[in-house]
Amino acid sequence: MTRSKFGVAAAAALGLLFAQPLLAGPSAAQGMGHGFGHGAMMGMHGGGSPFLMLLKSANLTPAQQQQVQLILNSDRSRMQGIHQQLFALHEQISAKLFSAGTVTSADLKPLVQQASRLEADLNQNMADTAIAIRNVLTPDQVKHLAEVQQKLHTLHTQIQGLMGGSGPDMGGPDDN
Repeated sequence: MTRSKFGVAAAAALGLLFAQPLLAGPSAAQGMGHGFGHGAMMGMHGGGSPFLMLLKSANLTPAQQQQVQLILNSDRSRMQGIHQQLFALHEQISAKLFSAGTVTSADLKPLVQQASRLEADLNQNMADTAIAIRNVLTPDQVKHLAEVQQKLHTLHTQIQGLMGGSGPDMGGPDDN
């Protein structure tokens, strides 16, 4: 994977890491009061967030849990609106790509630019949310989360090694 494609993949991964807690349904919100419960535990299966799963290991106090929940709820409707706009743009792009006739990059450029602006807004909001949640934590909790994250990274590296390397290159034919 080239460096620029790696940057895009890393940004997408960051977005996925933080977006889902902002968009999690009521089950995740209800789970917050009980050590994050089932809503966060579904993160590996698409129903929650790996970030909230990691945060679960911080052993938040009930007061911290309430603060985190307030942060997550603070702009949920705005974030859902942005996601709906992105979905609509992706639908428009698909419609153009699969329509009859010739399609050029210029045909898609305004839609792609609009999507890029919305994605930038999402990424900034996710970073702001992560910082706000981090500010709720004690220094010992931050240290503990760093240790857990490093252990998870080490496990991931070990899994990759057991599976024969970093896995197939998913970037496409132009990555040679």
